[in-house]
Amino acid sequence: MEERKKSKYDTNPLDPDFERDARESRRARPVAEPEERWDAEAPTKRYDSSIPVSYPSINVPPSYPPRRVGATAEMTPATSAPSSTRVVPGLGLPENITYALPYAPFFIGAIAGAAELFLTPRKEAEARFHAAQGLVLQLAALAISLIFNIIGGITGSSIGGKLFWAASTTFFIIALVRVLKGESLHIAATDEAADWLNQRIEPKKKK
Repeated sequence: MEERKKSKYDTNPLDPDFERDARESRRARPVAEPEERWDAEAPTKRYDSSIPVSYPSINVPPSYPPRRVGATAEMTPATSAPSSTRVVPGLGLPENITYALPYAPFFIGAIAGAAELFLTPRKEAEARFHAAQGLVLQLAALAISLIFNIIGGITGSSIGGKLFWAASTTFFIIALVRVLKGESLHIAATDEAADWLNQRIEPKKKK
Protein backbone atom coordinates (compact mmCIF):
# COMPACT_ATOMS: atom_id res chain seq x y z
CA MET A 1 0.00 0.00 0.00
CA GLU A 2 1.29 3.43 -0.90
CA GLU A 3 2.18 5.56 2.13
CA ARG A 4 -0.03 8.65 2.56
CA LYS A 5 1.81 11.95 2.21
CA LYS A 6 1.83 14.03 5.41
CA SER A 7 0.65 17.57 5.57
CA LYS A 8 1.39 20.29 8.07
CA TYR A 9 -2.03 19.81 9.66
CA ASP A 10 -1.36 16.23 10.74
CA THR A 11 -1.19 16.33 14.59
CA ASN A 12 -1.84 12.71 15.45
CA PRO A 13 -0.10 12.02 18.83
CA LEU A 14 0.37 8.37 17.83
CA ASP A 15 2.57 9.41 14.92
CA PRO A 16 6.24 8.66 15.87
CA ASP A 17 7.33 11.94 14.24
CA PHE A 18 4.77 14.04 16.17
CA GLU A 19 7.10 15.00 19.04
CA ARG A 20 9.95 15.98 16.70
CA ASP A 21 7.65 18.08 14.49
CA ALA A 22 6.24 19.84 17.55
CA ARG A 23 9.72 20.81 18.83
CA GLU A 24 10.71 22.18 15.43
CA SER A 25 7.49 24.14 15.23
CA ARG A 26 8.12 25.78 18.63
CA ARG A 27 11.70 26.69 17.65
CA ALA A 28 10.48 28.31 14.42
CA ARG A 29 7.82 30.40 16.27
CA PRO A 30 8.97 33.99 17.03
CA VAL A 31 9.48 34.75 20.69
CA ALA A 32 6.81 37.10 22.03
CA GLU A 33 7.89 40.12 23.99
CA PRO A 34 7.18 39.91 27.70
CA GLU A 35 3.87 41.48 28.69
CA GLU A 36 3.89 44.67 30.72
CA ARG A 37 3.19 43.96 34.37
CA TRP A 38 1.32 46.37 36.57
CA ASP A 39 2.57 47.17 40.00
CA ALA A 40 0.18 45.58 42.48
CA GLU A 41 0.90 48.34 44.98
CA ALA A 42 -0.04 51.16 42.59
CA PRO A 43 -2.85 53.37 44.00
CA THR A 44 -6.31 52.87 42.53
CA LYS A 45 -7.38 55.68 40.24
CA ARG A 46 -10.87 57.10 40.80
CA TYR A 47 -12.58 58.07 37.57
CA ASP A 48 -15.57 59.66 39.27
CA SER A 49 -13.40 62.47 40.67
CA SER A 50 -13.37 64.18 37.29
CA ILE A 51 -17.16 64.28 37.02
CA PRO A 52 -18.27 67.83 37.96
CA VAL A 53 -21.92 67.01 38.70
CA SER A 54 -23.20 64.20 40.87
CA TYR A 55 -26.68 63.03 39.99
CA PRO A 56 -28.85 61.73 42.87
CA SER A 57 -30.23 58.24 42.88
CA ILE A 58 -33.81 57.71 41.73
CA ASN A 59 -34.41 55.86 45.00
CA VAL A 60 -33.69 58.98 47.07
CA PRO A 61 -36.92 60.98 47.63
CA PRO A 62 -36.80 64.66 46.60
CA SER A 63 -36.41 67.31 49.24
CA TYR A 64 -39.39 69.27 47.86
CA PRO A 65 -43.06 68.26 48.16
CA PRO A 66 -44.65 66.82 44.99
CA ARG A 67 -47.02 69.10 43.08
CA ARG A 68 -50.38 67.80 41.96
CA VAL A 69 -50.43 67.34 38.18
CA GLY A 70 -52.88 69.55 36.32
CA ALA A 71 -53.58 71.85 39.24
CA THR A 72 -52.40 75.41 39.64
CA ALA A 73 -50.94 76.87 42.79
CA GLU A 74 -54.30 78.47 43.51
CA MET A 75 -55.97 75.06 43.67
CA THR A 76 -53.60 73.54 46.23
CA PRO A 77 -55.51 73.05 49.48
CA ALA A 78 -53.98 74.17 52.75
CA THR A 79 -53.27 71.74 55.57
CA SER A 80 -54.58 73.90 58.44
CA ALA A 81 -58.07 73.29 59.80
CA PRO A 82 -60.72 75.83 58.77
CA SER A 83 -61.70 78.43 61.33
CA SER A 84 -65.21 78.69 62.70
CA THR A 85 -64.81 82.39 63.50
CA ARG A 86 -62.98 83.85 60.50
CA VAL A 87 -65.38 85.15 57.85
CA VAL A 88 -64.54 84.52 54.20
CA PRO A 89 -64.61 87.75 52.16
CA GLY A 90 -67.36 87.96 49.57
CA LEU A 91 -69.62 85.45 51.33
CA GLY A 92 -69.88 86.57 54.93
CA LEU A 93 -69.77 82.95 56.15
CA PRO A 94 -67.26 81.27 58.49
CA GLU A 95 -64.46 79.29 56.86
CA ASN A 96 -65.65 75.86 57.94
CA ILE A 97 -69.18 76.48 56.64
CA THR A 98 -67.84 77.91 53.37
CA TYR A 99 -65.59 74.91 52.77
CA ALA A 100 -68.30 72.35 53.60
CA LEU A 101 -71.31 73.80 51.76
CA PRO A 102 -70.26 72.56 48.26
CA TYR A 103 -70.58 68.98 49.55
CA ALA A 104 -74.17 69.37 50.79
CA PRO A 105 -76.38 66.57 49.37
CA PHE A 106 -79.52 66.86 47.21
CA PHE A 107 -77.60 69.10 44.77
CA ILE A 108 -77.66 71.98 47.25
CA GLY A 109 -73.89 71.83 47.12
CA ALA A 110 -73.91 72.48 43.36
CA ILE A 111 -75.62 75.84 43.89
CA ALA A 112 -73.33 76.65 46.84
CA GLY A 113 -70.20 75.72 44.91
CA ALA A 114 -71.12 77.85 41.89
CA ALA A 115 -72.04 80.80 44.13
CA GLU A 116 -68.74 80.57 45.99
CA LEU A 117 -66.71 80.56 42.78
CA PHE A 118 -68.53 83.69 41.62
CA LEU A 119 -68.24 85.52 44.94
CA THR A 120 -65.00 84.34 46.57
CA PRO A 121 -61.84 86.27 45.64
CA ARG A 122 -58.92 84.32 44.26
CA LYS A 123 -56.78 84.98 47.31
CA GLU A 124 -59.10 82.60 49.18
CA ALA A 125 -57.47 79.56 47.57
CA GLU A 126 -58.84 76.99 50.01
CA ALA A 127 -62.42 78.15 49.66
CA ARG A 128 -62.21 78.15 45.87
CA PHE A 129 -60.61 74.70 45.91
CA HIS A 130 -63.51 73.15 47.82
CA ALA A 131 -66.06 75.11 45.79
CA ALA A 132 -64.63 73.83 42.49
CA GLN A 133 -64.11 70.25 43.71
CA GLY A 134 -67.59 70.09 45.24
CA LEU A 135 -69.19 71.52 42.10
CA VAL A 136 -67.46 68.91 39.92
CA LEU A 137 -68.65 66.10 42.19
CA GLN A 138 -72.19 67.46 42.21
CA LEU A 139 -72.31 67.78 38.41
CA ALA A 140 -70.91 64.26 38.02
CA ALA A 141 -73.57 62.87 40.38
CA LEU A 142 -76.28 64.76 38.49
CA ALA A 143 -75.09 63.40 35.13
CA ILE A 144 -74.98 59.81 36.41
CA SER A 145 -78.45 60.19 37.93
CA LEU A 146 -79.81 61.34 34.57
CA ILE A 147 -78.23 58.31 32.87
CA PHE A 148 -79.85 55.96 35.39
CA ASN A 149 -83.20 57.70 34.88
CA ILE A 150 -82.94 57.18 31.12
CA ILE A 151 -82.01 53.53 31.58
CA GLY A 152 -84.88 53.12 34.06
CA GLY A 153 -87.33 54.61 31.59
CA ILE A 154 -86.22 52.15 28.92
CA THR A 155 -86.06 49.04 31.10
CA GLY A 156 -88.89 49.93 33.48
CA SER A 157 -86.64 49.35 36.50
CA SER A 158 -85.41 52.17 38.72
CA ILE A 159 -83.40 50.06 41.15
CA GLY A 160 -80.05 51.26 39.72
CA GLY A 161 -81.00 54.91 40.10
CA LYS A 162 -82.18 54.40 43.66
CA LEU A 163 -78.98 52.62 44.65
CA PHE A 164 -76.84 55.36 43.13
CA TRP A 165 -78.92 58.07 44.81
CA ALA A 166 -78.42 56.40 48.20
CA ALA A 167 -74.67 55.94 47.62
CA SER A 168 -74.09 59.49 46.40
CA THR A 169 -76.14 60.99 49.23
CA THR A 170 -74.13 59.01 51.79
CA PHE A 171 -70.88 60.12 50.17
CA PHE A 172 -71.82 63.82 50.24
CA ILE A 173 -72.93 63.62 53.88
CA ILE A 174 -69.62 62.02 54.88
CA ALA A 175 -67.66 64.61 52.87
CA LEU A 176 -69.66 67.45 54.44
CA VAL A 177 -68.97 66.20 57.97
CA ARG A 178 -65.27 65.60 57.28
CA VAL A 179 -64.69 69.11 55.96
CA LEU A 180 -66.68 70.64 58.83
CA LYS A 181 -64.39 68.80 61.26
CA GLY A 182 -61.32 70.20 59.49
CA GLU A 183 -60.21 66.94 57.86
CA SER A 184 -58.57 66.96 54.44
CA LEU A 185 -60.68 65.98 51.43
CA HIS A 186 -59.01 65.72 48.06
CA ILE A 187 -60.51 63.71 45.17
CA ALA A 188 -57.67 63.38 42.65
CA ALA A 189 -60.03 62.43 39.80
CA THR A 190 -61.58 65.89 39.91
CA ASP A 191 -58.32 67.87 39.67
CA GLU A 192 -58.42 68.76 35.97
CA ALA A 193 -62.15 69.64 35.87
CA ALA A 194 -61.95 71.59 39.14
CA ASP A 195 -58.92 73.53 37.94
CA TRP A 196 -60.75 74.33 34.69
CA LEU A 197 -63.78 75.66 36.58
CA ASN A 198 -61.60 77.70 38.91
CA GLN A 199 -59.83 79.35 35.99
CA ARG A 200 -62.97 79.99 33.92
CA ILE A 201 -65.24 81.35 36.65
CA GLU A 202 -63.97 84.78 37.60
CA PRO A 203 -64.96 86.15 41.02
CA LYS A 204 -67.26 89.16 41.06
CA LYS A 205 -65.28 92.37 41.38
CA LYS A 206 -66.32 94.89 44.00
CA LYS A 207 -67.37 98.26 42.67
